[in-house]
Amino acid sequence: MRAAAGNQQWAFQTDDDVSSSPTVVDGTVYVGSWDGNLYAVDAASGDKQWAFETGYYVGSAPTVADGTVYVGSNDDTLYAVDAATGEQQWAFETTEPVASSPTVVDGIVYVGGGDYNLYAVDGVSGDQQWAFQTDGPVWSSPTVADGTVYVGSHDGNLYAVDAASGDQQWAFETGGNVAISYVSSSPTVVDGTVFVGSRDDNLYAVDASDGTEQWRFETGGNVDSSPTVADGTVYVGSGDNNLYAVDASDGIALAVMAI
Repeated sequence: MRAAAGNQQWAFQTDDDVSSSPTVVDGTVYVGSWDGNLYAVDAASGDKQWAFETGYYVGSAPTVADGTVYVGSNDDTLYAVDAATGEQQWAFETTEPVASSPTVVDGIVYVGGGDYNLYAVDGVSGDQQWAFQTDGPVWSSPTVADGTVYVGSHDGNLYAVDAASGDQQWAFETGGNVAISYVSSSPTVVDGTVFVGSRDDNLYAVDASDGTEQWRFETGGNVDSSPTVADGTVYVGSGDNNLYAVDASDGIALAVMAI
């Protein structure tokens, strides 16, 4: 019998906090834990299928592509793990934690590192294709659209980087005060516009082709939330305890929900 709406169907317990966002593919839930493991859990029953142990906690959200799970760990490593068996395929080592969640496009894994770099890594071999250096840790998860990688950095900038070469196309500076304006929000690209939040309390809409600002919407707190766009509306959370709905075309608030 199907569980009633709102009733717990199962709970899978790890040995520490679970801040990683789960990914569900082909009936399996993949999720990281601060106990240092990446888990594969049956989506129907909640039974563990396998656990892959890293060297430190896993806050990165896993990405699954072509039978492989890609995930970052705070042991300074990006891992590729067989989705069916949990066996390691390769490990790409950096010099700082990998809290960014990887994005896979055309066989290339794009991920940010705490060592100030955005990386492009071959999804099969684990070989580095290129590295793009910023002036701060890259906790933002990259978004790839039309051959360009968009990602935020704790140096206060949103970057557009050529997906093939790693060359900078443009940089958009938020806030101006790096101490309060770093960009850990993950950008969303819709219809030629990049939407991203900043710790300067603003949600920005930026032209995807040249990095010019289209509009900004000021909230009352840090915007670490990653925006979602649907039917012409941008939805984003803020450190001021509000969830906002903002018109994607002009940045005017449509609704505010206090949390």
